[in-house]
Amino acid sequence: MTSICFGSQGRRAIRRSRSLGVLLLSVFVLTACTPTPQSPDSAESIPSQQVDPSLVFENVSLRQVGDDGTVVWVIEAERVTYSGDRQVAQLENVSGQLYRDGEPIYQVEGRSGILEQEDQRMLLGDEVVVIDLRDEVVVRGDRLTWDPRGDRLEIQDNVTATHETAHLQAQQMVFLSDVQHLQAIGDVIANIDEPSLQVMTEELLWQIPEELVLSEVPVQVARYEWLDVPAEAIAPTPDEEEADEEEADGEADREEPPPEPRDLQAVTVTDRAAAESIEVNLETQVARLQENVRLALLEPAVDVASHLLDWDLGEQRLTSDVPLRVTHREKEVVLSGNRGWMSLPDEVFYLQDGVEVLGQNNQAQLTANELTWFIPSETFEAQGNVAYRQVDPPLQLTGPRADGQLEEQTFVVTGGDVVTEVLVNSRP
Repeated sequence: MTSICFGSQGRRAIRRSRSLGVLLLSVFVLTACTPTPQSPDSAESIPSQQVDPSLVFENVSLRQVGDDGTVVWVIEAERVTYSGDRQVAQLENVSGQLYRDGEPIYQVEGRSGILEQEDQRMLLGDEVVVIDLRDEVVVRGDRLTWDPRGDRLEIQDNVTATHETAHLQAQQMVFLSDVQHLQAIGDVIANIDEPSLQVMTEELLWQIPEELVLSEVPVQVARYEWLDVPAEAIAPTPDEEEADEEEADGEADREEPPPEPRDLQAVTVTDRAAAESIEVNLETQVARLQENVRLALLEPAVDVASHLLDWDLGEQRLTSDVPLRVTHREKEVVLSGNRGWMSLPDEVFYLQDGVEVLGQNNQAQLTANELTWFIPSETFEAQGNVAYRQVDPPLQLTGPRADGQLEEQTFVVTGGDVVTEVLVNSRP
């Protein structure tokens, strides 16, 4: 194998095992290192008229060294072809490592590639795979651009990212190497394993060390659960297994990245939400939705609207410290308050400060300082300046505390030693 070392000023050292090869290549190096003012405007390809037939090598190991003497990248390629000005190299079947501060941080591979000597820029194409060696995030795409001076690694077209905690797809992804963040751009779909959540948006930032997923643009969110299906329903078919075995035999020496997650068709969506921004904490399993938040729960059949909503997907609890509105789609009851929380497993809502309950059936209104609504029993407890009004039949009732059942329209108002019970539309 030929080994070529690129220095910061374009110096190269080429070594081969045979002495004759060393002599011939040494003569070539003196010619190749002649300074040239020209640089390529595009690294998409090397025109045939620029190719020097003597600058074609097989099974080459390339090393780029920066101005400070640290390694920038180490690449192996089956075939390398240089441009006439010796500033651009075209590669075939590429694999290697990209470095930062002298340490390898990315494992990369691609079917084709371009190296730009002057700019130290690398471009890979066709079945590109990138593995972040620090956190084992695996990104696949059609094109890669690495500019070590900008500390950005970009992957474009049909891009997916896989990790044990999440699976992403987008039109473009950018590794921000210094902070170890991954930015996804364009038609982004993020499927998070824990909590089981799907986020759809146009831009998303995955702060990997902090275990945060954020988006500052409008998002659509879905909570999902795995369906109870047989293993064979999502297992590969015999033909797929045979094809995989043949591919593995042909690439026995090639290190494969972690497998893709299970087929997402084997899930059922339980709840949906939309907001102007989101922050998902993967460690605490809390999703914070902000601005024009709308959440539709499947069970219970409740819609929640607010400008700030903390959704604890682990404890199944909703919390808001700003005004919110809760609508039961089946009971046609609307509740609102300046703050509140809900336990989804218990189906209990608690609202506080400026609470109002509106019943659509009998045009009833209940106001209070605090209210607890027990959805399964359709009962409520209200405290503080309780007032009940209804249109048909006309009725107004006030007191410091009230208990009742919305469906049966039964209310008990208490205050001091006085207890008043009112039955509206009582049944025989």
